[in-house]
Amino acid sequence: MTGMKNYMPRCRIFLLDGKKFRTNLLVLFFDLPLKRKTATKTALLAEVLKKTNRRKAVKQAEELYGAIWDISVVKKGDRQLLLFSLESLKTVDMTDAIAFLRERLLQSHFEETTVERQKEILRRKLESLQDDKRVYARKRVSEETAEGTDYALCADGYAEDLDEISCRSLFSWYQHMLEQAEVKIFFCGDSEEREKILSLRKDFLGNVDLNEKKETKHQKKGPRFLQEQAEMEQARLCLGFSVDVENGHRKAALLLMNHILGGSADSLLFQNIREEQGLCYDVRSFLEPLSPYFFVEMGIQKEDVKKAGKLVLSCVEELKKRAVSEEKLKQAKENILRNYDSLADDPWAMVDFFAEQVLQNRELTAEKFLRQIERVEMEDIQQAAKHLELQVVYLLSKEEAESDGA
Repeated sequence: MTGMKNYMPRCRIFLLDGKKFRTNLLVLFFDLPLKRKTATKTALLAEVLKKTNRRKAVKQAEELYGAIWDISVVKKGDRQLLLFSLESLKTVDMTDAIAFLRERLLQSHFEETTVERQKEILRRKLESLQDDKRVYARKRVSEETAEGTDYALCADGYAEDLDEISCRSLFSWYQHMLEQAEVKIFFCGDSEEREKILSLRKDFLGNVDLNEKKETKHQKKGPRFLQEQAEMEQARLCLGFSVDVENGHRKAALLLMNHILGGSADSLLFQNIREEQGLCYDVRSFLEPLSPYFFVEMGIQKEDVKKAGKLVLSCVEELKKRAVSEEKLKQAKENILRNYDSLADDPWAMVDFFAEQVLQNRELTAEKFLRQIERVEMEDIQQAAKHLELQVVYLLSKEEAESDGA
């Protein structure tokens, strides 16, 4: 017996209250699974689409009273988003703004010279990623921690994959996206423009089969020490952990855990490793958005790697076993609540927050999310910390270091 199919319209539109802002913000993105075979094509598409009919687009934007537009690629967990955005003054008729966006979207062809030129520009951009050692180290520990999953892939593409992309294959991939990919549209502006925004749905008719979606599973491999060399004065030490994000309450506890452990100048890592021991130049922890991974990074002298790594793990164990003061928990909540309260003052932040909710199939309001933060107790934070499992210790340094590290 064949199971019932579960479908959803492939174009979903979300309207956010933006009456208080001087501008209307329209963001449309193709929601794509992050796969190695298409990651570079999609990243290249963003560059090519920005350059196609560029002069005409610039002139049209000026006629829309200097509207700001962009086409870019964003990584959210194991998703790659090809994003089109347009921000315009409210004096601009949204019919004209939508027409501008449609013209950027519905390109009828690509010029081969444009594609080849953008391939070389993207190649240089990807090859230059190693120049920023902090960014490169963060990228490498993320790849190694999530090894074997789609989370490990780079949404900016891979230089070695560019040669196999032709103008024809790139345009074919874009046509496929226009006809079949999931589309999500966010509008932060006046409610009077609702019907105009909803008209975009007719450009993306059809449904998606939700049964075909597959969740990326992380294969835990246990702690590994990896080292790479680069010309640099100070070393970068990064630790990657897997963590169980099973529900919204756990996510709220993890946010607070991150803040207490390494997300502020008053955190355990900052106070113990930098202030008390003086072992690093900088140290912070962070959660990878929409993924089951948690990271600690620091700038350090090579000879202090082993001691600093052990101190990180010691701070994690301390958080698992011993509660921090009520005052520290209160301060952490206040800081996070303050950050999320500011969503209402920034249309881009509002769109980013709600897009992440939608991508997780949660669709919480900001108010409900803030209530989850307020309900978190110290026991919840300790329980979240107990789910941290060290996967990778990564060192980027000028010379070889001892590999028995953390």
